[in-house]
Amino acid sequence: MTNSGSEMAVDLTRVRTLLLGFCLAFVMALMFPLAAFCATERLVDSDEYKEKDFQKGVITDYSDMVRGDDIAWIWTAPNQKLAQYKLKLGTVENKSDIHSKSLVETVKSSFKDAFADMDVKSAKGTLTADTCIVWAQNFSPGKAWIPFAGGYQMQAGIGIELVLRDDSGKTVAKFRHFARQGTELSGAAQQVIGELTGYISKH
Repeated sequence: MTNSGSEMAVDLTRVRTLLLGFCLAFVMALMFPLAAFCATERLVDSDEYKEKDFQKGVITDYSDMVRGDDIAWIWTAPNQKLAQYKLKLGTVENKSDIHSKSLVETVKSSFKDAFADMDVKSAKGTLTADTCIVWAQNFSPGKAWIPFAGGYQMQAGIGIELVLRDDSGKTVAKFRHFARQGTELSGAAQQVIGELTGYISKH
């Protein structure tokens, strides 16, 4: 009886070990695809970056930029609280296909107004914002026929890069963001700039 009891105990231990092994294998099999699915997409790995007409702007290094929740592509220095700084406008470039002084002036004035409206209490310092228009597209009513997306694709659109630097010239944040809005480029510009400053105010 003693031997039988010992054999049964050994068998139960083996069964438990096998079940534990199967459970661990099952969990691992679930976790790896989930981790891959949840991995943050990098800009340099995206189809957008690989396109031959990818227009670079004021950002010199895209390798650390990732897809954001509210902003298309983003990078911020670790432990940096952007909302603690006042912002002032630096350079404004235009590398889009639409060469328009009025567009540049609209972007300048919209950024200045947005920076002035930001409520910064006990400012830690001032960050200089250098920006560049990397893409712009006028309102195109002919695109209305595009299935499902025509109403969006026909709107005026703009893409802007924004780099924030501290007093020493060190880059503390980089953004690349796009939006379409209405029939005027000014509306699209205000949309992009509003979303950029809104993000900065919350972070």
